[in-house]
Amino acid sequence: MGNRSIVGSLFILIFSFLTVGCSNQNSDVSSDDTSLSATTSQSTTSNEIKSGESKKDYKDLYKPVFEDYKKILSTPKDLNVIANLYKSLQGTERPINSWSVENAVFQSDKISYAYADLNKDGVEELLIGVEQSSGGYFISGLYYLVNEKPVLLAEGFVAGHGGARNSMNIYKGGDILELGWSSGTGQGRGVLYHLNSNQQAASKLQEQDVLVPGNKSLHADFGKTEAEMLDFNQLDWQKFETSSSSKSISGEDQKAPWNARKSAKLEEFIKGWGERLGQPNYEKGISGGDVGADNLYTFGDGPSEKMNAEYTDTGLGTAKYRIVERYSNWDKYPDVHSYFFAITDTGEAIVFHSPTTNGGVMYLKPTENTEIQAEFKRLVEEE
Repeated sequence: MGNRSIVGSLFILIFSFLTVGCSNQNSDVSSDDTSLSATTSQSTTSNEIKSGESKKDYKDLYKPVFEDYKKILSTPKDLNVIANLYKSLQGTERPINSWSVENAVFQSDKISYAYADLNKDGVEELLIGVEQSSGGYFISGLYYLVNEKPVLLAEGFVAGHGGARNSMNIYKGGDILELGWSSGTGQGRGVLYHLNSNQQAASKLQEQDVLVPGNKSLHADFGKTEAEMLDFNQLDWQKFETSSSSKSISGEDQKAPWNARKSAKLEEFIKGWGERLGQPNYEKGISGGDVGADNLYTFGDGPSEKMNAEYTDTGLGTAKYRIVERYSNWDKYPDVHSYFFAITDTGEAIVFHSPTTNGGVMYLKPTENTEIQAEFKRLVEEE
């Protein structure tokens, strides 16, 4: 995983849904190790990718996958519980990776699924996606049918420790490039698959060593082009049903301290505030490589400790720190400033600052800027 570096370290490009700490949960699986991942926003016409409806027959065919995710997304964010969960999953011919399980548990509110006929044979594949702060999706799982049985073909995840990374590029025509590498060296392996028609097992077209970070020739190395990649934002993404999804929370019982209106006001404030500081280019997210909430550590006097934090759009949650917004000015690298806007479990508004530039683990301490702290507090308390 990333080493602590306050000034200077590798600028990780886009790989978001995710760099995770020892429990591998990230909010945006994006950082530039996977600038070639399927989260790209290439335009796609409606006939290039079939959004597909949630057809009952396909949900039945992929039933083992849905049952596994029902368990995963209903599991508490506790590492001991997650370890037992993994043993209970049905799995397919290729079992879901344990890091994928942890990623999904800690990002349960951002996990969705969609169907797409990737190879245009009239049979729909099942995609598992992690919603990003940008609005796009990082593909964490791709399942297809072999004789009406679901098979896991490729995954996207970030390991909580050890630096393992996995992602996939999905191309028009049914070719899938799965990439696995180490964040420390960038060295890894790429495998290009092709989805065959008539529910036949996928073919392995090519396999070779790869170097991921900053390698702009990865498409060409496998005979592909960036223009062939599919855009998944047009799919009909749907939330999984979980044991808790049907339980409604009364607004009287738990009123959300943060909402879209407050978010827009904060964005407007950040723009003017940054301009006054001579730092006009703050953008939402940690643009140098967003990290999972489990990868946030304290920074200051004494040893650093992992923060009990989670990302949420409403300020509601179970962690001590519910982080509702993140902003950074990564264009000023290596003089980078990142701000995390958190609401505590007692309702206190705190703005954390991080000078970390490695895009993996990030170290935070309460900001010393009284203006930004006061404005965030005012917005949280605003009716």
